Amino acid sequence: MVSLTMRTKIMACCIGVVVLLDLMVVVFVRSRLSATLREECLVKGRNMAVILAARSKRFVLTDGFVSLMKLVRDLESSDQDVVYAYVADRKGRTLAHTFKDGFPADLEGVNTPRPGDQWSRELLDIAEEGLVHDFAVPMLQGKVGVVHVGISERRIQRSLAHFTTGIMAISGIVLVAASGLAAIVSWVLTQPVRNLTKAAQKIRDGELGQQVEVSTQDEIGDLARSFNQMSAELLKQHKLLDDRNQRIRIAQEQAAAERDKLRAIIDSMVEGVIFVNADGRIAFCNESAERIWGVSAGELLGRRLIDCHPPGAHAQVAEILRQAKQVPGFAAAQAMQAHRGGGRRISNYANVHGEDGRYLGLVMLTQDISERVALEQEHKRLRDQLFQQEKIVLIGQLAASVAHELNTPLGTILLRTQLLRRQLGEDYDLSDLTTIEGEAQRCRRIIDSLLGFSRRSEGVMARVDVNSLITESLSLVENDLALKHVLVKTDFAGNGAIVRVDGNQIQQVLLNLFTNAADAMPEGGHLEIGTRLLPGQETVEIRVADDGCGMDQAVLDQAYDPFFTTKERGKGTGLGLAICRRIAEEHDGEIEIQSQPGLGTTVLIRLPHVPADGDAGD
Repeated sequence: MVSLTMRTKIMACCIGVVVLLDLMVVVFVRSRLSATLREECLVKGRNMAVILAARSKRFVLTDGFVSLMKLVRDLESSDQDVVYAYVADRKGRTLAHTFKDGFPADLEGVNTPRPGDQWSRELLDIAEEGLVHDFAVPMLQGKVGVVHVGISERRIQRSLAHFTTGIMAISGIVLVAASGLAAIVSWVLTQPVRNLTKAAQKIRDGELGQQVEVSTQDEIGDLARSFNQMSAELLKQHKLLDDRNQRIRIAQEQAAAERDKLRAIIDSMVEGVIFVNADGRIAFCNESAERIWGVSAGELLGRRLIDCHPPGAHAQVAEILRQAKQVPGFAAAQAMQAHRGGGRRISNYANVHGEDGRYLGLVMLTQDISERVALEQEHKRLRDQLFQQEKIVLIGQLAASVAHELNTPLGTILLRTQLLRRQLGEDYDLSDLTTIEGEAQRCRRIIDSLLGFSRRSEGVMARVDVNSLITESLSLVENDLALKHVLVKTDFAGNGAIVRVDGNQIQQVLLNLFTNAADAMPEGGHLEIGTRLLPGQETVEIRVADDGCGMDQAVLDQAYDPFFTTKERGKGTGLGLAICRRIAEEHDGEIEIQSQPGLGTTVLIRLPHVPADGDAGD
């Protein structure tokens, strides 16, 4: 949109008014002149037609066609407005005319007076002459014929054109004069306004206190005086506002410093600090909260607190938010599982209210207790392990004492049984003696196991090929395995599966595992035995796997406990795996059991590897 100044608008209004008046004058005068000239033309044409009719009827009645022709031509030459004249008899035949090229066919039958008309007029548009008024006057009421006279409007148009040119010239002179006068008047009227505008622009640019000269007592003068008062008041208020802004700026700087200090304190806290607004969405969090929750601030801010917890904790969080809104002085603590990372954290909650008592939100202080929980679990595991070791030591000491005490009476029982067998001979039923002797032998085996469990072996440590040791151990039980329909498959590592161990003790471990595997497959099955060097070539792993009944987690947790067994009464002492683990640990190794019900059991024994070119003294 074009922006016009006030001076331009005043000049435009003045010039517009003058132009409008000029146009009105020109249109009015031209219309009146046109009407007057046209009325004059019509009166003249009708009179000429009437006179020609009166003078022509005698020549028509006497057939004076020569005189009639002269009469119409004299009429044409008498006035420059006459375009044509002709006389027609009552049958419409042209008797005399002024056309040099013959009577035009398009005039035949035009403007025919009706019976009783004294005259008639019709406006014709002739190609060469333009608009022509055709006047028709009947002679003797049409009984003799009709006289036609054509009057052109060319003179009227020329007169109007000349007049219009003159009046427009006068209007142009008036317009120029009016424009000059409008420029002077607009300059005089807008000068005070321009002064006010300049002063306002200076105020806008910061030069306050501007004053303008008051030279009139009209509305412009009142406006100037009001402007001066406003400028003075504005300067006064600006000074007050500057002082106030300075105080506000100092207060803001102090508040910003306190806020930065508070933020630094909050960010330095080990605990995660989170503020939840009244809508239940996180509005603030510190760096520790990002670390504890395992997400960035961008992911936390704006999210609902409920959505940041696992689905199982949604009900607890919703209840905490509800109580925080309804219970004044609300405070609570809750330990929850972390949504990400699987850790544990404990959160303390407290609601926040404004001075007017309106609920503002909830502050949540979160601590990551995953390491503490892990330490507590490790402490419990070590305590349980220590207790187990102490129990094993006590059991070992008790077993050694009991074994020594029981060996003597058991030996006496076996000796007396054999003596009775010899004294009675074959003629008596010796089944009871056989039962007594079998049970005594079983008690002796149990005592031997107790003694083996309680004694720390002082066997000879030597470099042993694990593959050869397994092959030798299998040869001792291959017949028993075959009778139980157990198929053995071996998968040994290449040369170099060398360990430094007591071969007899490791063979005892292997035989125990082979026996346990066979017992787990009462209907037969597959026994896979393999060895391999673990990555890094520092450990040899022995793998014994069966496809027997397997064990659940409850059984696995007690597998190494002394005297714990799942075998039938009389088929196991519960010391086998305990002895196996003790032997493995004495060789700086470890034993691991992997099992699931119905999927079999895999036992892994890991022993330190010794290079094939070890010391010659080993």
